[in-house]
Amino acid sequence: MKRNILLLLILLLNIGSVFSQNVMIKGLSNRPNSLVRLLTFNDMLTCEQTTIFETKSDEKGNFSIEADIEEITLAQIAINLERVDILLKPNSNYEIEIVVPEQDNVSYFERQRPTLKMVEANDDELYYQYYMSDMIIDDFVLNNFNQLYRGRKLSLLDTLDVVMNKELGEIKSDYVKNNIRYRKAAVQMMLNNDNAKKVINQYFNKQEILYSQAAYMNLFHEVFENYLNSRQFNPSDIRDLLYANYDRFVNFLQEKDVFLSENKDLAELIIAWNLKRMYYEMSDEKSLILNYLNIISQDSKNQNNKRIVNDIIKQIHRLSFNSEAPDFSLKDVNGNIVKLSDFKDDLLLLQFVDKATSMTDYQFGMLNEFSQQWQDT
Repeated sequence: MKRNILLLLILLLNIGSVFSQNVMIKGLSNRPNSLVRLLTFNDMLTCEQTTIFETKSDEKGNFSIEADIEEITLAQIAINLERVDILLKPNSNYEIEIVVPEQDNVSYFERQRPTLKMVEANDDELYYQYYMSDMIIDDFVLNNFNQLYRGRKLSLLDTLDVVMNKELGEIKSDYVKNNIRYRKAAVQMMLNNDNAKKVINQYFNKQEILYSQAAYMNLFHEVFENYLNSRQFNPSDIRDLLYANYDRFVNFLQEKDVFLSENKDLAELIIAWNLKRMYYEMSDEKSLILNYLNIISQDSKNQNNKRIVNDIIKQIHRLSFNSEAPDFSLKDVNGNIVKLSDFKDDLLLLQFVDKATSMTDYQFGMLNEFSQQWQDT
């Protein structure tokens, strides 16, 4: 009997752990009665996002967020439409304060980002070391800008490690270590175009793909976005192979480039990222390029690559030419509700304006002229 009760208690505890949320955030904002959302990135390359929790702040601006994450995750907290970044670790609790600046009459170009203050975090100093290491790198680059970018003094990066060790001591998390590593690599590459090959060999060749690491994916974007435009690939050959088949296309690239042939998963990601760029640059081959992306999505053995490619395809289809726009409604200057569907089958121009800048008056003057010219259409 006792044994059965013990087994039942263990079962109940396990069930409770399955349904419990492993991240708790207690927050305070200066925006009472506002929509609060926690968004995570589907992937760090396309930066597609998903809302995983939604609530409202109370009359004092307090809110609570509960979520379940599987790994260290860079996320965003949105107060209405304003967003701040936050790094979350599974099985951690956070207490934060978010201040959204008052900027109703501020130009778009002068708007300030909301600020997040970490009051308390029991994440083994992950957020603190991540945030502080980013600040140290930013300050280091700013303070040594002339020597780095004009003097090309790559050796200065060695002193960054000394500063980092002095300010933070031992870096506990591999996530933070990799963030520092790939941010330094980005600085290294920007000092000289010739450093791109060195960066590829040192940071990407036969290295683990860090799908959840923002610094890694930012560097990937910079290094590989135009990779298929490099000298070893003839543009006419690339175009012709779009009319062949995907296997021939990949084989051609790998025959021309040893790096692609030796890094199959990374090569697949590089090809997909370049196909996205080519989709917008090669108007006559859009359907062929989209077909290749669909083939990668269907046949890829790498689930992370598959997810990224699916997000690329989603972005291509979103608001693409000849696609149906999502319906929405807004108030006009008289407070009347105007819906997009009210203009069905009409030619409609949407003009996004910033009331705090004089450019708005100029733009509306031009629109009035166009309206007079095209009033019969």
